[in-house]
Amino acid sequence: MGTKQKLFSAWLTAWAVLWALTACGTLEPEPQPEPELSDKASLQHFAFIMSDNPGLSTSSTAVLVNDYYCITVPEGTDLSRLVPSITVSEGAKVFLDSQPFEKGQVCDFSGNVQYLRVVSESGNRTNNYRILVKLGDPYIDNQVYQFMSDFSIPGVSISIMQGTEMKYSCGYGFADKGAQVRVTPDHLFRMASISKQFCTLCIMRLKEQGRLELDQQVFGEKGILKGIYQNITSYHEAITIRHLLSHSSGICKGLSDPAFTWSYRMYSNGTPVPTDTLIQRTINDRQYAYPGWSPGEAYNYSNVGFCILHRIVEVISGKDYESFLKEDVLEPMGITDTHIGGYQNERRPNECIYYSQNGSDGYSNALRQLAGAAGIITSTNQMMRLLTYIDGDDSVPDAFSHETLDEMYTPYQYSGSDYKNYRRYGLGWRMNHSIYFPGAHYHGGNIAGTATLWVGNTDEHMNAAFVCNSRAYNTNSSGDIDDNMYILLNRFMQYFQE
Repeated sequence: MGTKQKLFSAWLTAWAVLWALTACGTLEPEPQPEPELSDKASLQHFAFIMSDNPGLSTSSTAVLVNDYYCITVPEGTDLSRLVPSITVSEGAKVFLDSQPFEKGQVCDFSGNVQYLRVVSESGNRTNNYRILVKLGDPYIDNQVYQFMSDFSIPGVSISIMQGTEMKYSCGYGFADKGAQVRVTPDHLFRMASISKQFCTLCIMRLKEQGRLELDQQVFGEKGILKGIYQNITSYHEAITIRHLLSHSSGICKGLSDPAFTWSYRMYSNGTPVPTDTLIQRTINDRQYAYPGWSPGEAYNYSNVGFCILHRIVEVISGKDYESFLKEDVLEPMGITDTHIGGYQNERRPNECIYYSQNGSDGYSNALRQLAGAAGIITSTNQMMRLLTYIDGDDSVPDAFSHETLDEMYTPYQYSGSDYKNYRRYGLGWRMNHSIYFPGAHYHGGNIAGTATLWVGNTDEHMNAAFVCNSRAYNTNSSGDIDDNMYILLNRFMQYFQE
């Protein structure tokens, strides 16, 4: 077949196919599958942007803290009329407090907790979020939020004051996670070892009343606690009140901390022993001075020492410790909501719940038996009020004489060569930190479920407190929880001082 014939044959074939298709109808495209709808339902970003909210002086972005979001807007902002900027998974729908949310919508964030629900484009998945909005200073608050996230702290209260002027006072997170009660600066927190400063004030009050002297013997025939304890040796007879206040008695040197050791503080059936039994067991195991040690020579931190001091308060005053603390020390200053704490079933209406970490039990310590060492519950606002009465500044008349305050805040003169130049502890108070709080007296505390720090009267007359309702055992780039509290509180006081 020639070339022309081949071309003509191919043309006829193609024409025949086209005619056949046309005769059968119009060509239809291949059917395409429907696009799959997304199952993603996550909150990616939550903020209040200045351009959406003309009343804002700065934009604010929410910070994830544990399992909820926290966001601070500047003081003076109307929380009932805010326009949030919300970014979620593509195609997902947003509901705010059960109502559909549209971009640019004005919302009310003045409530306790706002609930945000994200429903996936497919409708198959829903995620729920809690938003905690507060007024405050974002510079301070965002650092507190990061601290809470790093150490899994449910609730924090801070108060910062210069002289008699409150510079900043607020709560963060939850005092009670289950009931979603948010922390305020009037919530009661356990103070742990900050309780020792309250016990010191009781001793100083008895001293000013002329009912004891700091260099009096504690044990033995001439001791304040004569006849209460057995197996008293010459070593015990050498211990004075001043030795107990300055942690130089040596009563716990070489022993595991009796106040927090099962064999000292518990009966075999698991119930806590009375304070006197705890003290007696400690005396029995410390019959002689630690080798190379005598009272007054060196510093050795002792919780039992302050249990002994709270018993001295009771014996001298004739009152139980809490009554004397309240009636003779705190109430004359107008401080009426400070107490000795108890177990969870004894929790006061405005007291936090304490949350344990690493298998610890936040309610394992018998605070009434440890009242002088670790029993106080109070608020950061009350702590600030107390500090104005013991700062040596008569803008608010001090509750103690200048001589008493000077004695309390003067570093103890340890007689032993190893501690002769130790200038970090006075009577019940720490001082002369090498880095933080210049000129101040301060103290921290921690037990399971609690971490605390307060600072009184820096060189710039700053006072501050930082307390938590949980105790962490991990670290971040700045160290452990105590390191972070020192760093942050020092930074915050510098920020507010004038």
